[in-house]
Amino acid sequence: MSMNKLAGVKFEKDVHGKVKKVTLDMKYHATFVDDYLDHLRIEEAKKTADFVPWESIKKELDNKHGVNSKKLQNSNRAQSRKTA
Repeated sequence: MSMNKLAGVKFEKDVHGKVKKVTLDMKYHATFVDDYLDHLRIEEAKKTADFVPWESIKKELDNKHGVNSKKLQNSNRAQSRKTA
């Protein structure tokens, strides 16, 4: 299939035949365009993002919700042994 025959895609070329502009019909390509723009936003956000270690997040969530992840893990192991 040639590039000129894709549904919902219009190519504009310069005088030398080089593609200069591509127009996508949202009727056909809305999901792709939305996903692509989301990807661009994520990549841009990664450049300035502050990363927090998992242990810090886990401790904050444990404190906020009153759940101690170590106790929870131990109780799940104990329950699985009792029911087995």
